[in-house]
Amino acid sequence: MARQPAVDVVVVADGAQDEGAARAWAARLGLTLAAPDAPSADALQLRVGADGLALRTAGGQEVRAAAHLLGRRRPGQDLLARAVGPAGEVVDATAGLGADAFHLAAGGTRVTMVERVPLVAALLEDALERARGGALGAEARAAAARLALTVGDARAYLAQRAAAADPPDVVLLDPMYPQRGKAALPGKGMALFRELVGEDPDVGELLAVALGAAARRVVVKRPLKAPPLAGVKPSGSLRGTTTRYDLYAPRRRGP
Repeated sequence: MARQPAVDVVVVADGAQDEGAARAWAARLGLTLAAPDAPSADALQLRVGADGLALRTAGGQEVRAAAHLLGRRRPGQDLLARAVGPAGEVVDATAGLGADAFHLAAGGTRVTMVERVPLVAALLEDALERARGGALGAEARAAAARLALTVGDARAYLAQRAAAADPPDVVLLDPMYPQRGKAALPGKGMALFRELVGEDPDVGELLAVALGAAARRVVVKRPLKAPPLAGVKPSGSLRGTTTRYDLYAPRRRGP
């Protein structure tokens, strides 16, 4: 089941030329269309403009899909690419703002993103459409062709893939990190995103489903010093300066 935003959101057009698109997004997402000069002071704004969709607070803090990563290819193998390894398809089961999926796609990997918050999925969809249309450059357009987006609960999606004997090579999980005191306080953008989507209380169940769906491995992104997800010990880990990728072998399937 798709998850609704945890806070109030209104849709606002940046200009008169954007009103039609804003009206369409409001109807599609079941949100209120507000005048640019009179949105609710305690609501997040989904801004619709020439440069795409953005979430903005009344204080001006803004969050967008990580579309800038679509046109950025790093030389060699970075830690995420090493954790995933060669893969025909990766399912990013906690897509969020798309940073990991867009980064992998820019490096040549085919990725299916699954996002259960429709408003967040709208940011991803808008970024993909703009990239596929060439607005973000030729490299971003090529990367976007390697991306697919599904809106819904990743547990149900992965269970369907497993039942259809159509397993992805790798399942990537990056659940919302828990806040643990001042040292873990997120930046303004992540604080806004956390306010929107809430916590991920069902990560243990998601990990279990992922282990039954992946053909080659499950990769879980964690803070460097965090315990293993749901207390399940990985078979190996790759460590960076602030982030750790825990690697899990999938469960063996019956004949």
